[in-house]
Parts: sequence; C-alpha cells; structure tokens
Amino acid sequence: MKIAVDLMGGAGAGNVNLRACCQYPNPEELTLVGLNSQLDPNLVAQLRSRGADFRSCSSVLVGHETPRALLKKSIQTSLAVALDLLAHGDADAVVSSADTKAVMVLGRSQLGTIQTLKRPAIAKAFLGPQGQFYMLDLGANLRCSPELLQQFARLGSALHRSHSRPEHDPTARVGLLNIGTEPGKGTAELNQAANLFRNDSNIHFVGFIEPSDLFAGSADVIVCDGYAGNLVLKTVESMASFLRSQLKLLEANTDQLQSLAAKVDIDRYNGALLAGLAGVVIKSHGSASERGFLHAILQGRDSVRGQLLQACTQALTTG
Repeated sequence: MKIAVDLMGGAGAGNVNLRACCQYPNPEELTLVGLNSQLDPNLVAQLRSRGADFRSCSSVLVGHETPRALLKKSIQTSLAVALDLLAHGDADAVVSSADTKAVMVLGRSQLGTIQTLKRPAIAKAFLGPQGQFYMLDLGANLRCSPELLQQFARLGSALHRSHSRPEHDPTARVGLLNIGTEPGKGTAELNQAANLFRNDSNIHFVGFIEPSDLFAGSADVIVCDGYAGNLVLKTVESMASFLRSQLKLLEANTDQLQSLAAKVDIDRYNGALLAGLAGVVIKSHGSASERGFLHAILQGRDSVRGQLLQACTQALTTG
C-alpha cells in the first residue's frame, strides 16, 4: 500500500503535516509530496530513514484559486503531484488538507468519477450510540436533484458496508435529512428522492430523519444536499469543540470523563472522503492539528484496506 500525502495544503502546511507523518506507524507506506525549501530537513531525514518516499513540487496552492486557474496553472503543485501518483497507480490513496474546491476540481480533472456518477460528494463518519454512521453530502453540491441524492444513498451504503465489522449486519439503514418525518414534509425534491429510495432494492430506506435525531442511532447513512450538510457539519464541530473545552475545566479526571472527551474529540474524526472520485481521496481540515492530520492518513489507510473504491463502484453500477 502507498498513500500519497500532500504536505503543503491548509494552515498546517509543511512541518505540521510532516510531524503528523512521523507519527504514522508504517512510514514506508507514505509518499510525501512537498516543497523542499519549506520542510524541516531533520524530519525529512528521519522519515526517509524509516522508509518514506519523497516527491518534490515546484509550487503550492494559496487557497483562492478559481477553478479555471486550478486547471491551467496548478499541475506542479503538491496536490496535483499527489493526485497524479494516484491516477497512474503509484499510490492507493491521497490525503490533503488543501482547499475543498481545489481537491474537488483537481480530483475530478485528474482522476475522473466512478462510471455513471453525476457528481462526487463529501462524506464523513460520525460516532453515534450504535457506532459510526455516515453523512453525505457535506458541501460539494449545494443543490442536488432527487437522482443525485439516490446515488449518494448508494455511495453511503457502500461506505457503511466496507467499514462494517464481520459480526455486524452490513446492510445500511439509510435516512434522508428533512425538517420532519411525516410523508409529504419538506420540499418536492426531497419527497421525490424518498420515492426513489423506497423503490431502489439497493437502498434500505428507513424514512426521513430530523436534525434533532442525527445522533439517535436511527440510521447508518444520512443523505442530504451539500448546503444543509455543511451547515450541520459546522454546527456539530462547533458544539463538539465547546463540549471538549468545558470538559477540560472539570477537576475530576475519571474514566467516564475521559471516555466522553474521546467521543467529542474532533481530531479523532478529522478527515472526509470525496466519495465518487475514481480513487480514494481524503480531505483533512485545513486547520487540523498534527494528531488530526494523522487520523486523516489513518482513514485513507483504512479505506484502502476496506476496498472502498471497489465497493462504491459496485454500488453505482448494480441494478
């Protein structure tokens, strides 16, 4: 396995991301792409001695590029070099903390999408009372047709299946985010999507899910458009950060408090999948800490081990 890591994306560009790579348990699996002049030579030497490979780039993204500029002038950036490794079979996954727009635009240009998929989605795992559940789209597509939401439901089901433990039922319960659970509630597009879900034998549809029930354990996959999903994501992350800051103020340090702190640890769940690209691409927060970026790399590793790309491809081409 080889994971191409874009070191130069996000606020942690360069040495913060490089230090995260030093904590990865199998550095021989890493191909690190960066600008040599901005990397700590001691850390580079340390990782080289442990088997990591390095590829240099000649420029970096600044985060304000237009899609046109990305396609015309970004071929030698760290992100583009990492994606090129994946496109040519020299890597099995890419991890980057670059701007979401850049990852999506260059990802679609250099990798393409899974056959039959209209547009990729941003998907992320959350921890609920019955384990992990997945939510998509979280910001790639602000408006989604009923047919696109149906494809996202299939993608989410494949995500759940590829990460299910052998003792668990791999069949994903799929919910559709809405302002109410009653039939006919919400927009006409959402109700059309619900009908598509019900009539799709590849989707185990459990009905509408209200935002207040996201963490109730009612579904393994929750589907929404990117506008609603991004609002939910940022609200959840803000609340998790607040709860974690409050937990740090408590004097008692019991096992129960430590367990609760782990559950609201946003570093632990850093990293989102650009589901539907023809390759495993993990987007880390641009402001992720070393530990957060490490977990994004671990997510890339686990996605490859779980044969995620094959599962997503099969989900979209079956039936």
